[in-house]
Amino acid sequence: MSETDLQMWHKEDISAFNVVLKPLQLNDLEQLRLWRNSPEISSQMLDQREISAKQQQRWFEGICTDPRQMQFVIYYKNQQVGACNLKSSTALTVTESDSVETGFYLGEAKYRGTILAFFAALALNQYAFEQLGKKMLLAQVKNTNSAALRFNEQLGYQPDALQLSAEMVAMTLVPQAHRDAAAKFATFIRN
Repeated sequence: MSETDLQMWHKEDISAFNVVLKPLQLNDLEQLRLWRNSPEISSQMLDQREISAKQQQRWFEGICTDPRQMQFVIYYKNQQVGACNLKSSTALTVTESDSVETGFYLGEAKYRGTILAFFAALALNQYAFEQLGKKMLLAQVKNTNSAALRFNEQLGYQPDALQLSAEMVAMTLVPQAHRDAAAKFATFIRN
């Protein structure tokens, strides 16, 4: 596959809650790799090994045409600030599956712990429910990541009654809980 062919299969920008989620592009890879390798981000990942530029390139080549996932870069005021994704945990594509798993991090340290994190997550969740018609969103959070657990709960996610792992907390979000959470944050949005 030539470098000009390397682009995400999905093309649509998502613009909501004062952020824009743009499909991951080849020229975004180095910034994502730098963020992902930072201790603040990697320490919250299951796989905490450092990623080389070659590994990042191979990862992108493997996922860019995979319809079971959608990868985005989060933009705020035309600046890259983080990354997010939607993934099908089954053989079904993201568009076919009734539920998808969400992934999210802010790479720019100055925005972590701010309302911007909620805006990016709300934009992704809204897209999944309203444009893709998902019935449920799933999240997996390390049980030691209390900030991410609180963050997801404020977005309306609820811990599942049955947990599959002692290390991870499985959480689910349904459309009404998303709408309720989005309504709470609406007063903070300036257009």
